[in-house]
Amino acid sequence: MRVIFINALRERIRRKELYIVAAIGILLMLLCSSDSASITMNGEAVTGFKNMFMLMHVLMNAIGCILAVILSVKTIPNEYERKNSHLVWVRGIGQTAYHGGLAAANVLASVISVGILYLMLVVYVITNGHTECPFAMLPAFCLIAVNISLVSLFVSVLSIRLPVMAVGALGTLFAGVGIFHGLLEIFKSMAGGIGGKCMSILLWLVPDLNGIQKQAYHLVIGKQVEPHVIFVGLLAAWIFSLGLFVFRRKEA
Repeated sequence: MRVIFINALRERIRRKELYIVAAIGILLMLLCSSDSASITMNGEAVTGFKNMFMLMHVLMNAIGCILAVILSVKTIPNEYERKNSHLVWVRGIGQTAYHGGLAAANVLASVISVGILYLMLVVYVITNGHTECPFAMLPAFCLIAVNISLVSLFVSVLSIRLPVMAVGALGTLFAGVGIFHGLLEIFKSMAGGIGGKCMSILLWLVPDLNGIQKQAYHLVIGKQVEPHVIFVGLLAAWIFSLGLFVFRRKEA
């Protein structure tokens, strides 16, 4: 399993999509941190450190989730298309270990990619004179890694059985609902009838990625952290990982 994991990780890191999306994310974050950036909220300029840091934190989390979908959607299907799975089965390695190694590579590659963006936040914090914040940013990054792992695991497990296009669509929907979880909660309360019930079910099924991101932000700025949403995210990650034991490929 270790060899499978290492080879898959190397392939994920070499993918050009990682660097393209990461470069776009870095440019966006540099734009946000620029003194000449004219970003307004409710008609007022957003210039304070906490406001800018919050904006960049939300942006970094969203880009990281998108990267997790991109990096995870094709890993397992590509292995079967190349017939690499046959070389694994003849060595007595089970599907759970095989899929687990590939999924773990997806998760780690996605976490590394968002780690690059998080370093930009560290630089921004230090250059703005808040030298006390970087010490809290390491545990905060671990919370962001929970979000990235959730998206990557969800996409990796679905890719065992579903076509790539379907997995990409479902993964994007999953990430989008999780990122805008708080906003959708407001719309849910405004909507009625079947639409409201469907939205309630969707919000119940998808972990609150926005809530976890908020707890990471609160950890950095010294606000109280609510552990409930984090525990729910960890529980969801464990449930998703069970799919590695349940789902099988006929090609095996």
